[in-house]
This record gives sequence, C-alpha cells and structure tokens, in this order.
Amino acid sequence: MGRWEPNAQGRLEQAALELYLEQGFDETTVAQIAARAGLTERTCFRHFTDKREVLFRGRVLAETLEAAIDDAPAATG
Repeated sequence: MGRWEPNAQGRLEQAALELYLEQGFDETTVAQIAARAGLTERTCFRHFTDKREVLFRGRVLAETLEAAIDDAPAATG
C-alpha cells in the first residue's frame, strides 16, 4: 500500500491494534506501526502524539470492543 493512499489515520489505528494483539503494547514501536500501515514515522506523529494515543484516541479499538460485545452470547441467569 502506498504512502499516498487515503485514510492514513485509520490505517495507523488498524496497524497498531494488530501489532498490539500480536506482540503486546510494550513491544510495539511507532516505527513498526508506521511500517505496517505503509507510512513513515513522521506521518504517524502528524496524527498521534505517541503509540498510546493511537490506541486510546482511535476508532478501531472502540469498534472492535463494540463488535465483541455485540457478538457475545446473552447472559443467562
């Protein structure tokens, strides 16, 4: 995927979430996130202050959690 493709922020969010799930938050670097998204570190820092912000400010985490909740079986009492 080229650097000039649209939706850089969304691509960074998706790449970060994938990497966090694969190798953990502490082991993931901004350079890895940018590379996975097909972007430069500089582009990453234009959208996010640091790797924490990618996770907590992004829409991908919220959408993933919402989907998991929607897909969870109903509690039986």
